[in-house]
Amino acid sequence: MATEFTRWECKDDCDPAGMTPLKARDLIIRCFFEAQKEAFARSKKNLGDKKTSDAELQRTVESVVKLTFNETGCNFDNPSKEDLGKAIQALAKKSSMWGTPADIIDYHKGQITRILANLG
Repeated sequence: MATEFTRWECKDDCDPAGMTPLKARDLIIRCFFEAQKEAFARSKKNLGDKKTSDAELQRTVESVVKLTFNETGCNFDNPSKEDLGKAIQALAKKSSMWGTPADIIDYHKGQITRILANLG
């Protein structure tokens, strides 16, 4: 019997006092990874496909996030709060185009929006 998927929630890594743009960027990568992992888990449950490894998905997610920063004219290595916001919007659009269910996109976008609210 398959186990149910547990949705990621940004708790321990999201300390508002220690939040920096670089840490927020890394959390965006983590959140995007978790969103895609959730979407894959849901679709594989429905379709019965073989499992994609977490390492393979992580490499893909990191590449997509870096590319998205570049496509939106944002600085991946030294992002501003504005850069992070633009990247989140673009990643949400990409996810939607890939067929990621809206509830997954909205949930994870909300997690990251809370993180960005903690940046000065």
